[in-house]
Amino acid sequence: MDPLSQLFAAYLQAASNNIADHYLDSINTTVTTQSLVYNNTTISFQHQLWKIRPNSVCADFEQQATQFSQCTQHAKAMFTELCSQLSSMNNLNQKGRSLSNMYCSASLSYKPMIAYISEPEPKTEQELKQKDCNLMILKAMQDNSSKTLKEKEEACR
Repeated sequence: MDPLSQLFAAYLQAASNNIADHYLDSINTTVTTQSLVYNNTTISFQHQLWKIRPNSVCADFEQQATQFSQCTQHAKAMFTELCSQLSSMNNLNQKGRSLSNMYCSASLSYKPMIAYISEPEPKTEQELKQKDCNLMILKAMQDNSSKTLKEKEEACR
């Protein structure tokens, strides 16, 4: 292939890639991962076909219940704020309108996980005695010596 043909082929390839990328970007067919910082919290999520995937929101915090809860609550507030900001803009292009619709839909449908973790209530005297009795029953099942059986009888009175 001569150099002029190679140059023309490279130009056609670049132009067709640019058109294909623009088309794919406009309809958002690929899963896109985004991370945005909102109120000092990094909120990551995925979207496809201009819809946010609810299970992907804050997925990196899923193993820490408290942080996951805070992140999902911040995400809900962020979706609402982005919806409000983008909806108030009059001169949005097609991609901007699609983003606005995506965030508005998420602000209405996304349900954050709300968790409150507190200290356990102190055990009552009766609960502590029941625990000791259960431990002695277990010990007696493993060792049926007279000493262990006597300790079990005392604990379970």
